[in-house]
Amino acid sequence: MAAMIRAEFKDFKSMDALQIGTAIVQGCDLFLTNDKQLRQEKMIRCVTLEDLYIPR
Repeated sequence: MAAMIRAEFKDFKSMDALQIGTAIVQGCDLFLTNDKQLRQEKMIRCVTLEDLYIPR
């Protein structure tokens, strides 16, 4: 899965692809990250902490 992700998204680092691929294979609902670039992946919902920010 990581190899497929790396082939599709050339700018993803190998470790990012490995972590996202593992999350997909394990059936995770979302992937939490601080890297906005990873939101390009569509097989799993990638969420940044910024996305979760709720102003008071």
